[in-house]
Amino acid sequence: MVDSGTNLTLHCEAKISYSSVKPALTFRLLLDGKIIYSKNTSDTMLELNLAPARASNSGFYKCEIRIRNKEMSSETQRLTISGLQTPTLRVHPSTVYEGDEVTATCSAPQETGSISFHFYKDSEYITLVQSSSNSTATAIVKVFKLGNIHMYCNYQLSMSHTTALSSNSNTVEVSVKELGITPLIGIWPQLNIVEGDRVSISCNVSHYTRNDVEIFLTKDKLLHKDHTSFRHSFQAKVEDSGDYVCKTEKGNVQKTTSAKLDVAILFSTPVLNMAPVEVFERQNFTLSCKSSTNTQRKPNVNYSLYKEQHRLKSGHSLSLTASQANNGRYFCVAEAKEIRKTSTQLTVTAKVPVSTPVIRVVGRVILGRPFKLVCESKLGMLPITFTLLRDNKFEAEVNVTGPFRRALFNISSIPSRQDVHSFVCQARNQAPQIIRLSQPLDAPVIETVSKPVLTLDPKGYTVTEGMNLTLCCSVHQGTAPFTFAFYRDGATSPFFNTSSSRKQGSYTIESVRRDHGGGYYCQASNEANETKRSDSVPFGVNLAGWKKAAIAALCFLLLLVIVIILILFLKKAQAPRHTKRTKELSVKSTRPKSGDPMRVSLTLDFEENNAVNGTPSVMGQNVWSKNVSSSESDNQSSEEEEQCEMLQYTEPPPTQEVDTIPAPEQDTVTGEAEVPDCKQDTVDEPQSSALAYVQLNHSEQKPV
Repeated sequence: MVDSGTNLTLHCEAKISYSSVKPALTFRLLLDGKIIYSKNTSDTMLELNLAPARASNSGFYKCEIRIRNKEMSSETQRLTISGLQTPTLRVHPSTVYEGDEVTATCSAPQETGSISFHFYKDSEYITLVQSSSNSTATAIVKVFKLGNIHMYCNYQLSMSHTTALSSNSNTVEVSVKELGITPLIGIWPQLNIVEGDRVSISCNVSHYTRNDVEIFLTKDKLLHKDHTSFRHSFQAKVEDSGDYVCKTEKGNVQKTTSAKLDVAILFSTPVLNMAPVEVFERQNFTLSCKSSTNTQRKPNVNYSLYKEQHRLKSGHSLSLTASQANNGRYFCVAEAKEIRKTSTQLTVTAKVPVSTPVIRVVGRVILGRPFKLVCESKLGMLPITFTLLRDNKFEAEVNVTGPFRRALFNISSIPSRQDVHSFVCQARNQAPQIIRLSQPLDAPVIETVSKPVLTLDPKGYTVTEGMNLTLCCSVHQGTAPFTFAFYRDGATSPFFNTSSSRKQGSYTIESVRRDHGGGYYCQASNEANETKRSDSVPFGVNLAGWKKAAIAALCFLLLLVIVIILILFLKKAQAPRHTKRTKELSVKSTRPKSGDPMRVSLTLDFEENNAVNGTPSVMGQNVWSKNVSSSESDNQSSEEEEQCEMLQYTEPPPTQEVDTIPAPEQDTVTGEAEVPDCKQDTVDEPQSSALAYVQLNHSEQKPV
């Protein structure tokens, strides 16, 4: 650690060994890792003088030696040099005018390194200048403050690991004189200035003879500019009143002087009025223009009336009739002593009386239900009051302020169609004695459908297969169009829908089948969106006639087969035999009506008849009788054919021998059979003069 200015020497010695020829060495001195000196030599000693040593020489030093490919470094030594040179300040010139510039030079010639110089004026920091190579810095400073100012400087030295600040330099005093460019302002005349008077304002810098100054006259804006003294003249108006400023500039130096101008009113700005304030079309109104005047001067003011920049007439008033053509923006102009003043614009709009309202329905009118009415006027000044009348009596009232000229009324309901015409709308606005009345309401009224009735054609509750059946759904009341839907009992959706303008709708089932039978109903609706349902109507389906005839013929054929079989057995029984024989016949229906098979058993018991007439008997009855009429037989057959179905013939079981009692040659025949409500037809016996009838009893065969 040494003081600044000390003579200092750095020594670096290399201790080497060699055989015969002394090798060449390369010395390098490093400060804070940077090479500051390098030398190739055969000497083993290197010296570097720092005379005098300065603070910038402070830091960490190290010596490196290189011999051929070998390199060695010394230990690091720290060097600290305390103290900085005091700088010197010079200022030129020492006497200046405000706004002039001075040159300040700060120097520290004995210091080296990175130096920053700082300049101060009356202890106020001014600027920073980086040092040049000769440790000197110069700054240009403008001075504005009048009187004496004091300037000084210092510097800051930047080193690798720290910075150092020098002490302040010497103080230099600079004298600043005032620049004589302050202007003088004058206004003529000075008093009682009225609109229309000529006014002059002067800006004078007579005591400054040079023309390097600029002179301005301003009042909220620049009025005049020159390099020498001048006078500005104009015709005064009220709006010219205020503060006027004369300003001079030389460089950055400005001087100002102000004066106040008061201009009295010759006449006030005119005002355009309208009477009455609001007018309706075809009403008369008057426009008038007025302004107040100076009581001392009493000028003669001329007025003119304008509309949309077009002059209408000279004078302060104008009478017009309110109409769309006279709507627009009006203003007036007042003139005196070359002073012209314009009023603000007045917009005239003729108010429009309310037009005849129109009443209409919102949506639909359905008897017995609420609905809405709208009363609307196309034209008319707002607000408009709409009044709803019902049978010429007050019903409701709505005051409309905009934006639309319409009112909405809620109606609870009407009991009949004719009541819809009882509504009338009344409209009025501020137009005097003008009330508009609408036409009576005319709107379609929808009546809900009554309960529908379902009828059948042909009438009745049964029909025959193959016929056409028409279902007719009708309503007694309601407004067309109607929608009819046909349903079958138990179904959730209709099998047929139809729309009609009539009060009935129909559906025809062509060629009715047995599976068409059952209950049917219909539903009816219209634009009232209320659906009504009819009662359910059932019907059955009978067999077709040809099917009945087929069943009857089948029964007849079946009975005929049974009779033929009996006759065959009777022939065998008439053979010359005297023994009693019993035969059984069993017949089975081919199409029984029930699930169980039907069996017909016939047992013929032939006994000897001791009666005088000698006729055989069946179960105690005479089976031989006279011929019955063919009509009786046919009637019985036709009645039973409707109830019978085809029977299937079954071979009779083998006959069984039973105990018999001797009898005459003619035997008695007893027959038992099971048949479904059928009577046996009679058959002629081929070998006998009389017909034999066999009666079949509806009972089970008794065991033998």
